[in-house]
Amino acid sequence: MSFTTPLALLLLTAVPFLIWAGWPQLRLRRNKRDWLSLGLRLTIVLLIVLALAGAQMVRAADELAVVFLIDASDSISVEQAAQAEQFVRQSLSQMGQNDQAAIILFGGNALVERPMSRLNELNQLSSRPQTLHTNIAEAIRLGLAIYPAGSARRMIILSDGAATLGDTAEAARLARANGVQIDYVPLSRPTLESEAWLVEVSAPTRISENENFNLLVQAQSTADMPALLRVIADGQIVAEQAVQLRNGGPEINQFSLPLRTGQQGFIRYSVQLEPQNDTFYQNNQLAAFTEITGPPRVLIVAPDGTLDDNGQPVPSEAPQLVAALEAAGLEVTQITPEQLPSGLAELSNFASVVLVNVNAKNLTPRNMSALQTYVRDLGGGLVAVGGPDSYGMGGYFGTPLEEILPVEMQIKDEERFPSVSIVIVIDRSGSMGASEGGLTKIQLAAEGAVRVVELLNDFDDITVIPVDTQPTGQVGPLPATQRGEAIDQIRQIGAGGGGIYVRTGLAEARDALAQSDNQVKHIIVLADGADAEEKEGVPELLAELTAAGVTISFVAIGNGSDVQWLQDMAVLGNGRFHFTDRAANLPAIFTQETTSIQRSYLIEEPFFPTLGRSSPILSGITAVPQLSGYVGSSPKTTAQVILETHLEDPLLASWQYGLGRSVAWTSDATTRWGDEWVRWDEFPRFWSQAVRWTISQGRDSAVETVVRLDGDTAVLTVDTRTPTGEFLNNLNMEANVVDPQGNTQNVTLSQTAPGRYESRFRPTAEGAYFLRIAGSDGTEETVIGQTSGWVLGYSPEYQQFNFDPQLLASLADETGGRNLGQISEAVFAHDLPSETTSRPIWPFLLLTAVLLLPADVAVRRLVITKADLRRAWAATGGRVFSRSQTVDESERTPQMTSLFQAKQRAGTRLPAATDAPVENAPPAVQRPDASPPTSTPSPTFIQQPKPEAGPKPPPSTSGSGTLASRLLDKKKKDEG
Repeated sequence: MSFTTPLALLLLTAVPFLIWAGWPQLRLRRNKRDWLSLGLRLTIVLLIVLALAGAQMVRAADELAVVFLIDASDSISVEQAAQAEQFVRQSLSQMGQNDQAAIILFGGNALVERPMSRLNELNQLSSRPQTLHTNIAEAIRLGLAIYPAGSARRMIILSDGAATLGDTAEAARLARANGVQIDYVPLSRPTLESEAWLVEVSAPTRISENENFNLLVQAQSTADMPALLRVIADGQIVAEQAVQLRNGGPEINQFSLPLRTGQQGFIRYSVQLEPQNDTFYQNNQLAAFTEITGPPRVLIVAPDGTLDDNGQPVPSEAPQLVAALEAAGLEVTQITPEQLPSGLAELSNFASVVLVNVNAKNLTPRNMSALQTYVRDLGGGLVAVGGPDSYGMGGYFGTPLEEILPVEMQIKDEERFPSVSIVIVIDRSGSMGASEGGLTKIQLAAEGAVRVVELLNDFDDITVIPVDTQPTGQVGPLPATQRGEAIDQIRQIGAGGGGIYVRTGLAEARDALAQSDNQVKHIIVLADGADAEEKEGVPELLAELTAAGVTISFVAIGNGSDVQWLQDMAVLGNGRFHFTDRAANLPAIFTQETTSIQRSYLIEEPFFPTLGRSSPILSGITAVPQLSGYVGSSPKTTAQVILETHLEDPLLASWQYGLGRSVAWTSDATTRWGDEWVRWDEFPRFWSQAVRWTISQGRDSAVETVVRLDGDTAVLTVDTRTPTGEFLNNLNMEANVVDPQGNTQNVTLSQTAPGRYESRFRPTAEGAYFLRIAGSDGTEETVIGQTSGWVLGYSPEYQQFNFDPQLLASLADETGGRNLGQISEAVFAHDLPSETTSRPIWPFLLLTAVLLLPADVAVRRLVITKADLRRAWAATGGRVFSRSQTVDESERTPQMTSLFQAKQRAGTRLPAATDAPVENAPPAVQRPDASPPTSTPSPTFIQQPKPEAGPKPPPSTSGSGTLASRLLDKKKKDEG
């Protein structure tokens, strides 16, 4: 037994006093009850003291806990992984009843695949640790943290032993100190016969256009052999060279490949090695990034004059803007929205991106996410130029575009809006259950309806009708004030079966609008372009709806034979037609429809802009011409509104977004709304200054960025100088590191030498990393801003070629373990010493004391005789076992005898009136002083014959007669 609070045992010193106080007095007779009471009191006190001391029961546990550490790094082949999984599965099947097991997968880090459990089955392994390294030490430390107390401990390592990180020896000593035995199962590799691999590829981080430079390549080989080096840039082979590899380090296999730069931008030079004899192909390719500098390049994204969804030609939006920027000395590249790159490498080739009347449905979610990362994390610029298909009218609401821009797509002044009733008829046929980008089409359509709810004003209402062959799960009509309820119901809409019945859906929409008094009534019908059924009667129903002032727009998802019919129905419904082959565009289309029918976002009337606040964008500009239209929006809190409209809406707004900048121009750059602006002399200057403001500053400073891999971290080194060659010191320097998956790490650089700043980050995957360096000393004159790239070509695991059983054996020797080979039966063998375990027993002690307390009170207060016990027996068990037996009258007390005699007298019946009287029967005389006989026959009461008529005799005063007769005489006397 042990105690958690042994100091409480000092209370036992009070026991002698309790014995003295409870000892029976000499003047009283000592009996068993006194001694029993004293014993109970002492027992209660002892139990309470032991409970306060935290009494624990110490015992040895016959339990075994096993932790499996499974290597999941890149050096483990598919066959080795299957071998490890099969060994664990066989071992678990042999677990004992008191055994437990846990599983940890490890690579560069360690993850708990399964916590301690008594289950003897293995599910499919699902954890995905970082695979670039092998860190056995971290896996051991994590395993030590999940062992239960009081059990024997064994750890099984299933690995090739090729550790690249961590101090495994220290981890083994820690395991030994914790009583853990480490066994291992070697996952052997095939013998490496011949291998060659690339070690490093070096290129200048920044270089000018049309300049010659050398690309340095280092390789290594386990044998002498010929090989071919190939360099690829922009998808084309730019150099090839035959080389001779020699067995040795990279310093003897160093090669220089002469190259010449092309146009400015980020160029990735990928080097491929083709050796004559090789084992692993994964380590035969590396890459390097080079920034080719030149004049700032601007990417203009604008429609090119093609037809829209309704077959109408889309006017070209950018000729005047392109001409203005080129006249200002900027290099311009123009593409369509469908051609916008979704990769950071392509976007980083441009200093700024200009969107000209771009509809959000023409951009993919990946396009918009890449553009957001480009501005926020890499310091790129963005200028959004308005038009009828931009901002709220272009479906920007709720997209990354709205997050980047300094304006919100909603107008906050609700008084400018009419009241709206909108009904969305959603195709929920079987085809809408198909997956797109991880979500089903019906989920994307429901998200579009959610965007509509969020965009409506409080006095509007919404109805959503899912339809296949019949309406199912209708939402609404609900007022927009109940947004939460509406959104919850909409997101529960799921796919059904069959096609969509258009007439049935329209009829339900008509009924939903029948009770609405709102000024604007609109229906959006989403239908499959290849499976829109029940067309009969639709034109007549549309005529009925339009006559009631309802407008109907149609959205066709997917190409098919019904697309043209849906487009014709949109014309009959006085609405718009939208075609999309991507369900991801549905949210943008639905919000575009909502802003269109609200009629307050597109303001087409002449006005003169007014100055909101000064800005470098208007430097040298003192007056601006008239405009005739714009798209309404609201400024964000931290935005700078430079120009305002006559309705106090933002016309020109700017702000800092992350490391980049963005500008919003809500009018257009054509003769549609800006006829006088296009003919204005300051038109090129205005747009040049607007675009240049978004371009990151600091390019005049000499910034050199180098990244090198050191273990599991990458070391980032930045050297900075002024244009005249002076070091830039005491800067506040930080960097955003964007990995191949688009995730961003923010790191702070510390100065380590004159003009040099360093930091570290952890690469998590192979591929290209983009780095945005930003620094300032607090003044506007000294600002560092540069984007560079670095490539982690292949996992460092492919530089570890040898199976290392010695490392695993050393871990086992340190802890008394062994090589299990494939003997799974030894995993759960109970041949380890068990630890003693302590279990608290103070709750049971305290409970026992509480139960003894009533017994102590009973012993002191209650007196129980043998007669009490006999009566208790007679009232309980005696009733069952002695029901037919009579009580011996010799054992009755005098009182009991008298009661039994009274009962017998009361139970005797008088003779009936017809019975013959007993003549000459002397009256019963009872003497008061007579003692009751021990056995008395039951008395007989004789009814006297009824006297003949005559005077009533007086009541008898004689003391003779029975008790009943005397009581009757007394009663008659009292009544007389």
